[in-house]
Amino acid sequence: MKLQRIFLLKLVVVILTLFIFHPGFSQVRSERTISFSGTIDSIPKDPKFIVVNEWRVYLSSNTRIANAKGSILKKDDLRRGLSVTIEGVQKPEGVFAEKITVLVTPKVRP
Repeated sequence: MKLQRIFLLKLVVVILTLFIFHPGFSQVRSERTISFSGTIDSIPKDPKFIVVNEWRVYLSSNTRIANAKGSILKKDDLRRGLSVTIEGVQKPEGVFAEKITVLVTPKVRP
């Protein structure tokens, strides 16, 4: 009986040590900064996000939007078909954009 208690106590200590020193065992999800280019696939009516290369890119009031020359743009200037570069933080829900650079605007035929 005493031997079982000692074994159980050691097992609990080992498991707790693994959770503390190896975060892969816990439910903590890491975030990472990414950058990618693509074309805007869609923009919903409520522009909380846009879809670029099938990735959901969330926009906030802190998201900086500019063209390739550095001129500041608004969310309303984003259109389907624009080539863009996204810099942001990747989370399980999608990418939270910090900066969007519009590279090339699509050519419109008259």
